[in-house]
Amino acid sequence: MKKKKAFTLAEVLITLGIIGVVAAMTMPVIVGKYKKVQTINQLKKAYSEINQAVLLAQKDNGTLDSWDLSDFESSEDRLLYISENFLFPYIKVIKKCIPVSSECWAENTFTLDNKVFVPDSSGISGHGAFVTASGYSVLYWPHASGTGAWFWIDVNGPMKKPNMLGNDIFPFVMSWGNAPKVQISPDDCLRRLGFYPKGLDCKVLPERNDLIEGGETVDMPNYKCKKGSNAAYAGGYCAALLIYDGWQMKEDYPW
Repeated sequence: MKKKKAFTLAEVLITLGIIGVVAAMTMPVIVGKYKKVQTINQLKKAYSEINQAVLLAQKDNGTLDSWDLSDFESSEDRLLYISENFLFPYIKVIKKCIPVSSECWAENTFTLDNKVFVPDSSGISGHGAFVTASGYSVLYWPHASGTGAWFWIDVNGPMKKPNMLGNDIFPFVMSWGNAPKVQISPDDCLRRLGFYPKGLDCKVLPERNDLIEGGETVDMPNYKCKKGSNAAYAGGYCAALLIYDGWQMKEDYPW
């Protein structure tokens, strides 16, 4: 009789152990790359959908240069007008929160340095939020001038962590009408009409390093896309950096 060759139990266990060690070493890298790609794709979708809403809103409300909310008496009135005329008719929204509540926006949000921050010093007065059918949520509020609004996008919604700037939260600015200059030293920032990530909202576009270090040419340095900077909104320019780099997270991206 011929003997059949087979692996011994010890050999099988050793092989499984080696496979386990290799998997333990490679899985975090694979998961990390997947999360990066997923974040970029989610941000792309949100950016595309809101830009599409702007284009559709212009068909019904006139071109951006003609929009004017300066006559409204309160931020709440401006918020309602923006919501009902510029946003909700053109975006698939599954939940609306006016004023903002934890159903649409996370109670605690963080900078890249894990510090809790509030997106605007005026608190929630005049702020709204909504959750879309695509899964992202938006916190938004109009400028006092009536010529624009802030839009903070949480690409995976309010219930999923980390709720952190540069990871799943990205600030944008929408400008219309006679958008005013914002004084910054040594230059002025003349707003670009339309919907842009914070850092690319000025007509004079920044250098890449300005987005990382918070250069003066792109408004307040508190928004730099960098860890360990102790900036009030560290991570705020990260959407701008992603777009600047062709929707890629390069090696120096603070993930």
